Amino acid sequence: MHNGIYGLAVLILLTGFAAHAESGEKTCPAAGKRINDSNNLIMLSGTAKGNIRMVVGGMVGKDLDEQARSSIRFDVCGVLDEEAYDYHKTENGLTLNMSNHIVRADGGWDSVYDIAIIVNRNGQQRLVNHKQGKTRFFLGKHGVITSATDAFTIDGEPGFTTTIYSYDKQLRLVQGTARGSDPLSNDLVEYAYDKNGFFSSSASSNGKTTYQYDAQGREKGSYSISRTAISQNSKREECQRNDAVGNCILSYGRETEILPKAIIHRHRSTATQYQYWP
Repeated sequence: MHNGIYGLAVLILLTGFAAHAESGEKTCPAAGKRINDSNNLIMLSGTAKGNIRMVVGGMVGKDLDEQARSSIRFDVCGVLDEEAYDYHKTENGLTLNMSNHIVRADGGWDSVYDIAIIVNRNGQQRLVNHKQGKTRFFLGKHGVITSATDAFTIDGEPGFTTTIYSYDKQLRLVQGTARGSDPLSNDLVEYAYDKNGFFSSSASSNGKTTYQYDAQGREKGSYSISRTAISQNSKREECQRNDAVGNCILSYGRETEILPKAIIHRHRSTATQYQYWP
């Protein structure tokens, strides 16, 4: 989806998806597209064009062991029904595994995630960091997510994070503030839009991502820069092909990480397929 949403791996062939029997009778909110875009920015980290009912796709690394895959389903009004995401990377003796599963629930959505870092040494694997959690996204009276609560454990120690979201008069997401017991999650994220109303950037204390579109509003790519205590990382994603609606279906990514004693270059390809409601 727009902005490299659903950072995805090898292209998964889309199978048929039966429309809901009552889909033709359902009345969608007048501001539904704007509301859905704001909620998707929170849960899926981006937006897309058109009346989408399913997205599948994936990403593969070109010079390291890296893969991701994702499957996302929406109802006929564009509201997220379910998302499943898996990511794996092994580099320099370290393995990172991540998974996330979001399902629609009464009054919002529920998410279950798992993040594990494993050291590979002398043929042996050792788990050095493990975070597991359940996030609840709460809807407000206007249909947008107003808050989220994340109950988790890090290496067996329980923790909690609460995030509050703010919107402009057009119900566009403009800010998210997270506070809790995990210092890596505590931050203020600000969202911006260009003169055409397209989502143009997100910024926090750790970095910024900007997005580019052509004159027809088609997604062309993104550029991000982020910082940690020991490195600076820059990523550029360039769309190679758009579908008829304008969403990017094939892109190429370049990443550079600058460390105190090394510079690492990484490359990856992302392929995505969209299926739309009639």
